[in-house]
Amino acid sequence: MNENDMQIKDAIEYSINVLTLSDSKQIDSEVLLCFVLKCNRTKLYTHSKEELSNQNKNIFKKLVKKRAKGCPIAYITNEKEFWSHKLFVNESTLIPRPETELLVEISIKLIKNHSLNEILELGTGSGAVAIAIASENLDTNIDATDINDEAINVATKNILKHNIKNINFIKSNWFNSIGIKKYDLIITNPPYIETNDPCLTNSDIKFEPIIALASGIDGLDDLRKIISNSHNKLKNNGWLVVEHGHNQGDDVRNLFIKNRFTTTTIKDCNQLERVTYGKLI
Repeated sequence: MNENDMQIKDAIEYSINVLTLSDSKQIDSEVLLCFVLKCNRTKLYTHSKEELSNQNKNIFKKLVKKRAKGCPIAYITNEKEFWSHKLFVNESTLIPRPETELLVEISIKLIKNHSLNEILELGTGSGAVAIAIASENLDTNIDATDINDEAINVATKNILKHNIKNINFIKSNWFNSIGIKKYDLIITNPPYIETNDPCLTNSDIKFEPIIALASGIDGLDDLRKIISNSHNKLKNNGWLVVEHGHNQGDDVRNLFIKNRFTTTTIKDCNQLERVTYGKLI
């Protein structure tokens, strides 16, 4: 074999050696190689001695170097799975995270238990949450907002990909362009990181849009706006569900109570307070 040739097993070894700072270098390497070869991970082991073409070898090395600089896998492949949906993502949208599925779970239970039909999602990004809920509740009508035109373009691409018919996208800065319509349920995963949190500059999330991450000195600026204004956009006995930081539970519950909501907080799979919801009273 020519010393410049690269078999599948060599490609994985090369990538692992380059991704020295990654906590998931093996998985990262396999995902990137599958993306380049358009195959599943099983092939990497059943055909480990198959040689990469020069084109695929060069593309793979380029992507590995991009990942080595910290660029998230989802942005490199333009894909992220959420609620069993493969979604298109790019640098204009937040990458959907597993813990946000808790927001979906609670919303679906409320919709089922209280026959909620008119739903508003604030800050839809890639459309992940709205698509997950819409796909499980075909009789609901969902308005989903975002301030970013490009995010709405991404979300629109995703509803077309998954043939979702019951979502309407609105360009809006939170409630500003909603009009007089009132809803049974408002859902949001807003920015909630403190603006001086070092994770914004020294972790992989530095590649994600800051507008979707940071929200004031204590991370609560957007949550305050949303919670304090939600009662104006909810029907009688309407519900509000918000995701927040693991250390913000007390503050969010106090905001709910101050704005005439009942309050319940649910922990995520890591036993961290993650989602608070309540009914307008």
